[in-house]
Amino acid sequence: MGATPSPTGSILINLVDGTRQPLPSSVQWSATISDGRAPSERQTFPVNGSGSTELVKGLPFFDNLFDAYRVIVSTKDYQGAAWQPVNISPAKPAALNAMLLPKNGHFNFSGATWDALNNRRPRFAQIVSAGIADAPARYQNLMEVQGGAVLACMLNLLTAMSQITLPSGKSPIDYYWQPIWDNSTFAMAQDRFFAYADKALIPDVVKAAAFGAFAQEQDPGIFHPGSTLSYKQVQFDVTNVQLTFHEGNTLSVPGPDGTAIDCVVVEPDIDYFKDLLAHFFLEVVPNKVSDGLTDPRQVHVLRWMAGKQAGLDFDPLYTYTT
Repeated sequence: MGATPSPTGSILINLVDGTRQPLPSSVQWSATISDGRAPSERQTFPVNGSGSTELVKGLPFFDNLFDAYRVIVSTKDYQGAAWQPVNISPAKPAALNAMLLPKNGHFNFSGATWDALNNRRPRFAQIVSAGIADAPARYQNLMEVQGGAVLACMLNLLTAMSQITLPSGKSPIDYYWQPIWDNSTFAMAQDRFFAYADKALIPDVVKAAAFGAFAQEQDPGIFHPGSTLSYKQVQFDVTNVQLTFHEGNTLSVPGPDGTAIDCVVVEPDIDYFKDLLAHFFLEVVPNKVSDGLTDPRQVHVLRWMAGKQAGLDFDPLYTYTT
């Protein structure tokens, strides 16, 4: 009798473009797939493919941590993408879902117009409208600020927060939110915005941290001047929501029923990485992160990929097209 073949696993690579649609069949791409061993022992497998789907077979299965493969995809006309870990098994193919943004592309808000926002995400429209009378005009203006990056950031954050369930059963945006406009101290940017939010959000987030869903950031004022309290979601390896509170800045606003709501300034943002994986992603993700502000395009890509790994669909309404 011959020797028993060594077990192997496979990876099903699924690629989409900046519209979150399957990569066109005409697009040629290459990938490198590496096992989870140390660099001196690691084996790398080159793959060439086209279009949106490729099944890569015959990857060594170790039945240990070495089965945490990393995949880097690159192509001529698109920015590349990377992910780690992709945990393989002989039982069934491991899925890798990656988004490739077109080079020299731009934000496309055709699916995120004011009318679309009201129809598809009415809670988002309510938040944008809170405390102002000219919400449609202000929203339209955000499409032009910094090439649309500020609006893309807001849509990223609202979408990500809507997918968080706190111990109360609410998402963070189920509380009252009133974005802050025209205030240089709390200026909207491509990596964050500020809002007055019902201060009842704070104990709900604190309780979520007690359950292990968030982690408290110590001394938040170092990176968030003026803040007093900050908690970061820990669900994903990348692009977790951070909620930072400025408890010294308060406002009482009339709620929908006329009852006063005591609010505090909240500063939501999304960091790219957890520390342990930062080196890998900083090393291989194209459009490497600079010392500048977080890029909402990369947040979109990484959060979508992280969501797919967790069985979620991250759709901030806008797309990225040529």
